[in-house]
Amino acid sequence: CDRVEAQGNMDAFLENPQDWAYQKMEEKKNPNKMKKDYANANMAPQQIILSTAWACVVVVFAYDLVTGVADGRYGKAEGNDLFHGNLWTLPF
Repeated sequence: CDRVEAQGNMDAFLENPQDWAYQKMEEKKNPNKMKKDYANANMAPQQIILSTAWACVVVVFAYDLVTGVADGRYGKAEGNDLFHGNLWTLPF
């Protein structure tokens, strides 16, 4: 087992240990069955582009949220904002 396969196995294990263990037990029971390739999972170009696009959307919204809270655009109350005022005076 090379480093890439080991890393793929660890990623799959940390994501869902029960399913990973079940898959490994099935592979041991029936060695002729096709082995799951965790090393190259989700490496299709379409999947990489989609994941990158979603990551960009999340980063943009997170940036807007952080800068909006810092500027007082979200949760403004009596001149206080979330970073410089009293949390309990915010109108939630």
